[in-house]
Amino acid sequence: MKWPKVIAHRGGRRWAPENTLIAFSKSIELGCDGIELDVQRCASGELVVIHDHELSRTTNGVGLVKDATLPELKRLSAGAWYDKAFTAERIPTLEEVLALVSGKLVINIEIKNAPVEYEGIEDDLLSALAEYEFCDRLIISSFDHQFMRRLHKLRTGLKLAVLADAILIDLKEYAQKLGATCWHPCYGSLTATAIDDAHAAGLEVNAWTLNEQRDWVEAAKNGLDAIITDDPVKLKELIERADRVAAGS
Repeated sequence: MKWPKVIAHRGGRRWAPENTLIAFSKSIELGCDGIELDVQRCASGELVVIHDHELSRTTNGVGLVKDATLPELKRLSAGAWYDKAFTAERIPTLEEVLALVSGKLVINIEIKNAPVEYEGIEDDLLSALAEYEFCDRLIISSFDHQFMRRLHKLRTGLKLAVLADAILIDLKEYAQKLGATCWHPCYGSLTATAIDDAHAAGLEVNAWTLNEQRDWVEAAKNGLDAIITDDPVKLKELIERADRVAAGS
């Protein structure tokens, strides 16, 4: 049985505040295969890494991300809500994360473009990635498939993923319309047959968000390519135990 790759969801929400540099640093130190993160645009134009459109859940701020400038966002704590030990954590920019990772692992960049719509965010994304030397280690996804189609039409050469909480009809043809070579389904809406069909269509299947051992084992048996998880530590430990057992046999 081949184990799927380990992708830390928002950097691994079980061990650090989500979408922060400390979470991404821990993912690198652990030896994860990748991280997943969320990107929006703030009022001063920079791309920032945060999941919610509102600030109140993961910072000590209020209001919408789109209405705050980067200096205003940088005054907020992005970690105190999780634990006071992380009070100094700030909302990172996409450029800060790229500089931290520097090709050490795969980055799945999810663009948040609904319900708040960031007009032209595909151009902002390409501008932010222009100097990144490891674009072959990126996967771009979004629930806004119109954004994905616009990005594909720019012929960027970036690796794209169909992000959807559904088993889609004619997935191969749909992925081709978006220029996607990956499918990112919700694991709770996935079947072994759908994984096989996606592989037959030449697609890599990376599912979210699997946090229990029974699901990890089932995913491996069903041939999932990557597991996007909040708990990369426990998943890595399971894989290492399984590898030791296999080596001993």
